[in-house]
Amino acid sequence: MFRRQLRRAVQVALVAVLAAAGVQLATGAPAAAVRTVYYDASRTGEFRTNFDQAAQIWNSRVSNVRLLAGTPANITITVDDGWPRAQPTGLGSGRIWMGRTAVNQGYDRNRIATHELGHILGLPDRRTGLCTDLMSGSSAPVSCRNANPSAAEASRVNSLFAGTLAAPAAGTTYTWTDGAGDISPLVVGGRLATESYPFMVYVSGCTGTLIKANWAVTAKHCSTPSSVRVGSVNRSSGGTVVRVTRAVNHPSVDVKLLQLASSVTYAPAPIPSTSGAVGTATRIIGWGQTCAPRGCGSAPTVANELDTSIVADSRCSGINGPYEICTNNTNGNSGACYGDSGGPQVRRVNGVWNLIGATSRAGNNNSTCATGPSIYVDLPSIRSWISTQVGGGLPV
Repeated sequence: MFRRQLRRAVQVALVAVLAAAGVQLATGAPAAAVRTVYYDASRTGEFRTNFDQAAQIWNSRVSNVRLLAGTPANITITVDDGWPRAQPTGLGSGRIWMGRTAVNQGYDRNRIATHELGHILGLPDRRTGLCTDLMSGSSAPVSCRNANPSAAEASRVNSLFAGTLAAPAAGTTYTWTDGAGDISPLVVGGRLATESYPFMVYVSGCTGTLIKANWAVTAKHCSTPSSVRVGSVNRSSGGTVVRVTRAVNHPSVDVKLLQLASSVTYAPAPIPSTSGAVGTATRIIGWGQTCAPRGCGSAPTVANELDTSIVADSRCSGINGPYEICTNNTNGNSGACYGDSGGPQVRRVNGVWNLIGATSRAGNNNSTCATGPSIYVDLPSIRSWISTQVGGGLPV
């Protein structure tokens, strides 16, 4: 009898001590064990403190998982110049890329970091547009500075790590976008063209760009067609079909100029004086296959577009730095593919699409598309040569 009373007294005292420490014990069932998840943010540069703060935020709002900096890590975090994104490989494990594009547009660093960690903790995007919802992401206004999960979001994470909810399937890549819609991982990993792009030129298995009323540019490695379709994002209808009378190859880089038999009324794309610095936001457009392995599918009827950016030349193997651009493979799985050759890489200058590049080749010597950055010929670097060949009068 005395021993039973003593054991009960010890149990009551232990419960009181644990309660004072903030640990709750469930009666009738064992408490869920707190799982420790380690993250490595050592390669996030200027965003390291943001991920440390994001981890502290999650630790203060959930009880079944604790985020700690350390290696070997369950979560690997790096930084690049694209969009922030997360790729869970399991509940509490995966990769995060802290892309500078969202920060450059004014989105809050801590909100981005906490949001991306939320994906690894099992939360999908919920584009409610509400600042109070962490997982609303970029659908909330740029002015939103809330980096805290809502009570419902924290509760879901607790339930996932307690095992009372089924963990989501791994393999999805979640991408922070510019609020205008998802830039999904159709070009591979892009989307159907959202604009008319009057400068688009279909070049029988390749893509090209109108640079003057009677001249287009494409890749030198493309066959010279007898005619091209100008001014339509649909390669089989619209625009104007014009006969090609002459082709001029650049002596060293992968560029071919096509002279048209007659001038067209569509607005050509101006070639600026410079392509832009590393980190410059760009867009690529083309009729290339939209799946990655060679020969996996036919060219789409409507051109596809992909938002990407200029990255350091060191990311591309065999690049000719002064005359070529290394272009990011957005999300690590999106980019130019077979059929996009010669197609435009553009960037906005004062609200107008300017032509800075022509698709040349993969930047990692891999026959499977979008497994690495792509190499584009830097058209501003040869603008004077182009101007001479077409008799001047390039638009500005």
